[in-house]
Amino acid sequence: MSLKDKIYNAGIVGAGGAGFPSHIKLPKKVEYLIANAAECEPLLKTDQFIMLKYAEKIVKALTIIGKEISAEHIVIGTKKKYVKQIEVLQKTIEKENAPIEIKTFKSFYPLGDEQTLVYNITKRAIKAGGIPLEVGCVVFNVVTLCNIYDSLNDIPVTSKYISILGEVDKPSIIKVPIGTNLREILSKVGVADNNKYVIVGGPMMGKYHHINRTKNLFVKKTTGALIVIDDDHYLVKKKNINYSKIVSLAKCSCIQCSFCSELCPRNLLGHKINPHLVMRSVAFADLENIENNNEHVLDKLKEAYFCCECGICELYSCPMGINPSNMNIYIKYLLRSANIKPDKTPKDTGINPSIDYRRISTDRLVTLLCLDKYYRIDVDINNSIKLDFSRVSIELSQHIGMPASPIVNVGDAVVKGQLIATVPMDKLGANIHSSIDGIVETVDTEKIVINGENVK
Repeated sequence: MSLKDKIYNAGIVGAGGAGFPSHIKLPKKVEYLIANAAECEPLLKTDQFIMLKYAEKIVKALTIIGKEISAEHIVIGTKKKYVKQIEVLQKTIEKENAPIEIKTFKSFYPLGDEQTLVYNITKRAIKAGGIPLEVGCVVFNVVTLCNIYDSLNDIPVTSKYISILGEVDKPSIIKVPIGTNLREILSKVGVADNNKYVIVGGPMMGKYHHINRTKNLFVKKTTGALIVIDDDHYLVKKKNINYSKIVSLAKCSCIQCSFCSELCPRNLLGHKINPHLVMRSVAFADLENIENNNEHVLDKLKEAYFCCECGICELYSCPMGINPSNMNIYIKYLLRSANIKPDKTPKDTGINPSIDYRRISTDRLVTLLCLDKYYRIDVDINNSIKLDFSRVSIELSQHIGMPASPIVNVGDAVVKGQLIATVPMDKLGANIHSSIDGIVETVDTEKIVINGENVK
């Protein structure tokens, strides 16, 4: 069985981002195979833990993949400050005599963004709307690499390591089954206060939910962190603004200083994205009937498609404290609803000569986000805590592409690792496996619920 078949069978998706199905990413030949070990978001610790605990899996997976796709260069991209992780990885590379190079960088946001990392390693810019393969690169997150190594032994993705941070008794790394209820996790780690918000993911790009809302949320293959913060925190207020107010602020408060565009990581790579021009266009655009705007206005609004939603523009750059990133998200939604597509061949402007001088220091960013007290707390990244749960709700859409189709029925007995939902190999999607032993309780178009309470 080929490596691609193994990865497909195991249901592996990108663990560090939007969940791109990993078997789709494997070309026949590539120049650069890159391991993303930069852990993009502030506060998160999961990848640092993985590098310490599973360095051998990472190195062996890279070696196997590199041979499979005839990679000319295999590179691990990480941050200089991860001293222990670099030491462990380097020793493992030497032990395995692996053809792998480690490249390190200062800690800036968003280094872990795939396109930013590719540029820093290769000095090649991926075109707007493009993928790394277009510049001869394939990128896998370190967690994804561990999953790929496990797939060689026919072990599918059934669990997830998660950073538990913020207003918790003991910040830590936990291991839980896919499909675990988020509120149950928080209860087990000692979060009893209902006057809290939970960031699922990182503070810049994660989703903000009142803790009561987490009763309806479940661990996915892409879940990387749960960060608990007070409900009156600055970030909660910033993220909870509605779209009508965002539009109003764009019309009356944007001073067209262009700081958002000057620090935009995609703009710096030469992409056709200028958040300040999107904000200006909104001031006189007809958003209720977006398709009725003239070509010039639509051209500016369509720049929103190339926003990576990193949040720098509104959480770091903007002196007025308004919301260019959320505006881009809203405009993308309106354009898609009107079936207005992005330009197929946007004209890039080339790498900004100031790119190396406009990096956002992670330390400074954390201070501006008012997260210092969580950033400075030590987290045990040498060990993890395994939490067991007897009931899981496994979502059928945990990745980019089509949802998986159930192949089990209510009442079926399943075991951990059993295939329960599938996607054809030639389609964009990923297989889903049971994360516990149990009985299938419900099956619908969104999820499969498995109850293991009475299973011995």
